[in-house]
This record gives sequence, C-alpha cells and structure tokens, in this order.
Amino acid sequence: MQTEYGDIEYAVKGEGTPVLMIHGAGGGYDQGLWLGKVFFGDNHKFISVSRYGYLRSNIPDNASVKMQSEAYKPLLDSLGVDKVIVVGVSAGGPSATQFANDYPDRCSELILISAVSMGPAPDDKDPFYVGIIHTIQQSDYGYWLVTRFFQPTILELMGIPTDVYETFDPEQKELAQEMLDVMHPMSQRYEGTINDERMIKSYTVPAENVSSPTLIIHAKDDVLVSYKHAENAHNKMARSQLVLYDTGGHGMLSQMDSTRLLVKDFLNESTSNSTNYVS
Repeated sequence: MQTEYGDIEYAVKGEGTPVLMIHGAGGGYDQGLWLGKVFFGDNHKFISVSRYGYLRSNIPDNASVKMQSEAYKPLLDSLGVDKVIVVGVSAGGPSATQFANDYPDRCSELILISAVSMGPAPDDKDPFYVGIIHTIQQSDYGYWLVTRFFQPTILELMGIPTDVYETFDPEQKELAQEMLDVMHPMSQRYEGTINDERMIKSYTVPAENVSSPTLIIHAKDDVLVSYKHAENAHNKMARSQLVLYDTGGHGMLSQMDSTRLLVKDFLNESTSNSTNYVS
C-alpha cells in the first residue's frame, strides 16, 4: 500500500478481533504473522506489517518512528478497522507505542513484549556482538548455515542466553527454529535493521496520550534488549501492567505458556465491556 508516509507491505490473516502486529529487528510481515500465531492462537484477525526497510517496505526520506506509526492509520482505514489491539515486539515497540499515543481512539489495548522503549540502555547487547549479527545478516547462505548448525550461538546473539536454551523442551526448540527460519532470507531485512538503529538512537517513549490498557512483558535475562526498557515504559504509562520474569530471554520463548495465558487474561479483562472493533 502506498501512503504519504512511505510504502507499507502488509498481510491479513484470520478472522475475529483485529490485532496490529508490529515485528522486531530482522523481521517483516511474515514474522508478525508468526508472532501472532505463537502469542494469540485463533479467533483473531492479524494485520501484520513490514516496517521501514524490511522486505518490500521502503525507507522514505527523513524516516522516523513517528512517521512509521503514522503509516498504520491509512492502512487500518483501508481495511475498515476502527479499533485494534496493538502489539509491539522488540524493535517494534517504539512505533507501537507511538501509534497508541498519537491515535488513542484507534488503540483498544497495547501489548509490549521484550520491547524497546528508548535509545540504547546500559545493559543492552554490546555493539561488538550487534556487529556480528549484522555481518551474518548480509549473507543468506551464512545465516542459513548458522541457524542450522549453530542454533544456540545465534540465539544467544539474539538475546536468548545459552543456559536458557539448554532448558528448552522439544516444543520450545521447535519454536526457536521456526523463529529463525521465518527470518530467511535475512539479507532482505538488513536495511531495516540498520534503519531501526538510526531511528531508535534518540527515541524516548511517548506516554502522555496513551489511554489504552497496556501489558508489558519482559525477562530480566534478556541480553539483547535490557528489561530497563520495560521499566521505563511502565513508569511512563498510567494504565500499564508490568510483568517481569527472571528468565525467558529475548522473545519469551522459555515462558511461552505463561505469556500466552497472560495475554489471554489481559485481553479478556480489558475487553469484557468493549465490542466495537470494526467500523
């Protein structure tokens, strides 16, 4: 879809309550659909976008988090969606929160999972390791080799500690491999990752207009995006609920069952008296 805020690639899948899925670094609309399946299951209509620089979404001049969030509005308008649950994961957190802040009448609930809420925090992944990720991203074959034969290593670079991976049951290991597979081909996501760093560098989470109930989920052992981001967002949002796990890594794969239940209970409670989602 062409908008005045840049082209936006998107996909819509499922029926039910609409959910705007905003993916993390290295993702795209396909990662968003996968995250929707993992965290929500059925009975939802997933509207998943590719953010600036990912897959077929271009990077407009003067791209910013605010501009990215503004592009979601004409997309929802074109789909006839009045209100939507907004989900921001990892580097998708800034534009998710920005949208909830700038268009409070369009956001029924906001969910942030392992999400960025400010510029780099002291405990975020060291730039040296980020540089390794960038090197791997530029070669589709290199990425494929690493994800197939060095899964624990690439997962640790992506924020899931090796000692956490070693506790994964077969289902969690399968989910981890699915997460890696859905980001292939990785080279088509490299420009978006670099653009994310540029946009987020001086970003501060807005909260003065966020009126929707907000659920913030993070793990203290997330070695990619520090849990300080979650605390920062919670401290600025009046209607937010913060759930911090001691373990879980980036993306909460080792706490998937608990995270699914959290999301389900949160939505059941906050939407029990609200049925107007689609215009």
